[in-house]
Amino acid sequence: MSSGQRLKTLIVSATVLEVAPTAERLFQGADIGSGAGAPGTLIEGDGVDCIITGVGQMQCGIRLAEVLASRSYGMAVQAGLAGSFVPPIKKRDVVVVSEEALPDLGAEDREGFLELFDMGLLDPNHPPFSDRRLVAPEVGLASLTGLPRVRSVTVNRVLSNDASIEWVRGRFSPEVVNMEGAAFLYACAVRRVPCVSIRAISDMVGPRDKGSWDIPGAVVSLNAALQRVIAELAL
Repeated sequence: MSSGQRLKTLIVSATVLEVAPTAERLFQGADIGSGAGAPGTLIEGDGVDCIITGVGQMQCGIRLAEVLASRSYGMAVQAGLAGSFVPPIKKRDVVVVSEEALPDLGAEDREGFLELFDMGLLDPNHPPFSDRRLVAPEVGLASLTGLPRVRSVTVNRVLSNDASIEWVRGRFSPEVVNMEGAAFLYACAVRRVPCVSIRAISDMVGPRDKGSWDIPGAVVSLNAALQRVIAELAL
């Protein structure tokens, strides 16, 4: 395929903070610090666009669906922060998400929690689901070599209560947690857009203590990896 026919890459991020170093490099002249931070903002460039979706599955799903329905992309790259469930995956590490599960989607009864799959409202193997998970496609990018592939859960709340954390850990065996990943994989699967989700660890899952988080360090790590991916896709 010639460069004139190459489809653009779409960067997908919940907030402009997470991708600001890359956006400032790619979209010179754009007002990255203010207007570009509004959910739904699409920053367009040569070969690469960036959608700021807002935080959470609802905002990510609708904003991303709108963009994918109106434009064609060769690859969508989700870039964001995450919390780690397991000590080997530590703060500032960058990971590639292999699958997402949905621990909040279902109903409680007297015996515990029922996923929509248990209730017969979703087929656990109806595409894009596979064994109750949204599985990320293999994209074969050399720039991702060496980055661990991890199981993730997408939640609607930051997990801080010990009982909630242990329940999610025991039922889904996640390695990281985020708030938009499932919506990203689902939207890309429905629109048949190749995609990859990369996350940098800003905190360890546990009692909420923002003083122990390392958001600046995670952002640096995330954007170093993101820029390598973007450079490879531009070849």
